[in-house]
Amino acid sequence: MSQKDTIVAISTPLGEGAIGVVRLSGRDALSIGRGLFSPANTKARYTPQRLYYGTIRDTTGRPIDDGYMVYMKAPRSFTGEDVVELYAHGSMMVLEKIVETAVHLGARPAEPGEFTKRAFLNGKIDLLQAEAVIDLIRAKTERALQSARGRLEGRLSARIDAIKNTIMELTAVLEAELDFAEDEIEALSTEELLRRLSTIEAELDTLIAGFKEGHALTEGVSVVILGSPNVGKSTLLNLILRQERAIVTPQPGTTRDVIEEVVSIKGIPVRLVDTAGLRQTQDPIESIGIDRAKKRAERAELVLFVVDASTSVEELKGELSSLLTLREELKEKDFIVVANKMDIVTRREETTQTLKDLFSGFRLVFISAKTAEGLSALEDAIYREICADRESTEPAELIVSVRHRETLKRCVEGLKRVRECVKRKEPREIVCTELRWALSALDELTGQTTTEDILHRIFSTFCIGK
Repeated sequence: MSQKDTIVAISTPLGEGAIGVVRLSGRDALSIGRGLFSPANTKARYTPQRLYYGTIRDTTGRPIDDGYMVYMKAPRSFTGEDVVELYAHGSMMVLEKIVETAVHLGARPAEPGEFTKRAFLNGKIDLLQAEAVIDLIRAKTERALQSARGRLEGRLSARIDAIKNTIMELTAVLEAELDFAEDEIEALSTEELLRRLSTIEAELDTLIAGFKEGHALTEGVSVVILGSPNVGKSTLLNLILRQERAIVTPQPGTTRDVIEEVVSIKGIPVRLVDTAGLRQTQDPIESIGIDRAKKRAERAELVLFVVDASTSVEELKGELSSLLTLREELKEKDFIVVANKMDIVTRREETTQTLKDLFSGFRLVFISAKTAEGLSALEDAIYREICADRESTEPAELIVSVRHRETLKRCVEGLKRVRECVKRKEPREIVCTELRWALSALDELTGQTTTEDILHRIFSTFCIGK
């Protein structure tokens, strides 16, 4: 597909709505728009950034709908090209007819994310900002929205650029030493060079450490509630959701299937999954529920293992044994032990210490799902587990994708090689070469040296019309 083509697509969600938008972008956008639109004011001159009212017509001149048209002249548009937007009623029949007519007049249907891709290729935004567009559209919590909006404004890009500039300045100093005689320029000492490299690496490590939180903001986190029957799993689900979602009875084995709901915990979208109680049973339906519970746990990022704090020490030791077996089965899975029913524990201090001793290898939270005691502590524990026990970063400066993390890691690896070269007293030409390699990773991150394959993978995830 040529970048010189004029593209067209519906830019509002599918389905019925009060308003629908069809967008055109490319050098023929205005002429195609003129072919589609008859302004009520026949003397209209299509001044850029001005809204005109009129009738949208098909190729035979028959009216499709009344609506509005706006023309945005290059480069003052989202894509950096001539852009025309037509606003009609949000009927799929109407919008599809407009697109069909635009194609007949010379446009071609846009590919997924092609408008944003053109904005990137035309230098209106960098690749980090382009990726933020889809994250903004998909944001499910206020914090996720803040993160996407900040990255779209260029906050993360500015931080990456600052690191790039530091590496470039360091490279320039080293190259100057090669170009000028020693008496003309003061050489950078080995100690100072290593110190500057450490500072850059620390900045990159901070960004990489924020990946877990950033990824959770954009993709959400699956948290599964596991435990024996009647330990209060469903009551806990209802408490966190602040609604009566699951049926709660004194009868063990009430929950036989998976119950899922999405909730925001400190700005992180969490898919909370309640499951059947884990036990040996002859009931075929309950057995299916238990099997499903284990399979969901395999796909989850975090497991809340609920125990009844009011039971005997021997029963708690049995729970610990079950948990250790579960941890062995679910390798590399994070666990939080939730000691429930603290409201009916009589010897609280003694019981608390016993639980701490038994579950010393796990993060432990004490709670009463019935009275809501400890809810805030549990939500904080979930958040800290998701964010890898680190302080929250400004959401606008969080990296959110595996591509971001791996690219930054490559830069760090390059800097480590630079450090080794310096320690081995390699020629400064080699040091500069390694520095430029590290710099190229950051160029890929912002899109200055990104391959077409990477661009395709990024923009193919976008909806058509964006």
